[in-house]
Amino acid sequence: MRAGFVTRIKLRRCKEKLTGRGGFVLFSELWEHLKLSQRLDRSLPQPGSGRGFKPSEVIQNIVSLFLSGGEHLSDIAHLSSDSLLYTLNGSHKAPASNTLTSWLNHCERWVEHDNGGSRENVALHGVRRVNRELLGELARLQKKTSLILDVDATLIKTKKRTATCTYKGFRGYQPQLAYLPELGAFLGSELRPGNMPCSKDALSYLEDCRASMPVGTHIRLLRGDAAYYQRDVLKWLKENRIDFTIRAIKDPELKRTIQAIDESEWAPYFDSDGIEQSDTRVASTAHSMDGVGYFRLVVIRRRRDAGDQWDLFDGKYKYHPIATNLKDSTENVVHLYNQRGRMEDGIGQLKGDFGLSAMPCSKFEANALWIAIGILAFTFFVLFKLALGGDWAVRKAKTLRFHILNIPGRLVRHARYVVLELCCSAEFLAFFRDCRTRCLRLVPQFG
Repeated sequence: MRAGFVTRIKLRRCKEKLTGRGGFVLFSELWEHLKLSQRLDRSLPQPGSGRGFKPSEVIQNIVSLFLSGGEHLSDIAHLSSDSLLYTLNGSHKAPASNTLTSWLNHCERWVEHDNGGSRENVALHGVRRVNRELLGELARLQKKTSLILDVDATLIKTKKRTATCTYKGFRGYQPQLAYLPELGAFLGSELRPGNMPCSKDALSYLEDCRASMPVGTHIRLLRGDAAYYQRDVLKWLKENRIDFTIRAIKDPELKRTIQAIDESEWAPYFDSDGIEQSDTRVASTAHSMDGVGYFRLVVIRRRRDAGDQWDLFDGKYKYHPIATNLKDSTENVVHLYNQRGRMEDGIGQLKGDFGLSAMPCSKFEANALWIAIGILAFTFFVLFKLALGGDWAVRKAKTLRFHILNIPGRLVRHARYVVLELCCSAEFLAFFRDCRTRCLRLVPQFG
């Protein structure tokens, strides 16, 4: 660029209806054909006056915020300047950030007494219900009925007054999340204080997850960390004939079981790519627990590095036990358990693209609703990727924004038609039309 050229460029406000998010027409049409606004308005309480925003309008704006890459409610001001975006959404105006904050903060007034006098947040229940419906559509589309359930917690750092100190030393929340890896989407969440142990009420959380499964599906396998290695949980899984792979806690009895494994029973370990790990061995044995009975224990043994200090009990090895009732080979059990990493990737996407990186409100219930809307947006995004097909099904939000969503465009009216003119090549326009057709083809399968 020539020296001094930038200083000769003048700035002027454009009065035409231009947008940098022309690709959002795909999201808007899919939202409309899935009838998400009707589902949300049917499941959530309506405003107290005719001038208030409908629940679907509020949630659609928050979902659009997530899909466009925003993280905070104040980012809605940036979207509100894009009049074309709201024309695509069928809205005449966008709610201000303080309106969204007020809506989230007042969700506690929509509570009702349910079984045994317990409190239920009606707005939160409604969002979860719609997410469950979308998961059911997703499962039918992929012809999945028997599903794996991954459960884990994550930490969200925040300085809100309702946040408490976590085990990491900072203030925040610790939501429990349930993930369905075969659908690539989250079943739901339960927001918890940062100082609440993951193991508390584990059985109650699993019962809620089972009750929240999409219609026509069931849990065939539970994968969890050591927080779910509990007598009541294992007993419940066996009674309900649910398979499990759970990281076991090395209590004294379990250590004695590991030490009783003969050296000849330790076999070489090959990873999922068939490569032998020279410092790792695996073995399988039986272990028992009062009230549960016997179950299988798969143990991974890794040699400590030369610079590591030897453990008083484990010696020169590190042991990683997995409790399971599967009859597969030892290696297959380990490979299956290690696939929990897919949930970690999903949590990373929730935090990076769907609102879990920051909490917008001070009230605990409002933040729980914020997370539920983020999970709903994630499920909707998974449906969108599935409609595109091909390699798009495994792409992340950042990639789709770059290639499809953030396309400059202009909206014009001509001969009773509304035309969206995209600033792109002829090849991309043909590709974009094909994407639009595939999104519309997805709809009849839902019925």
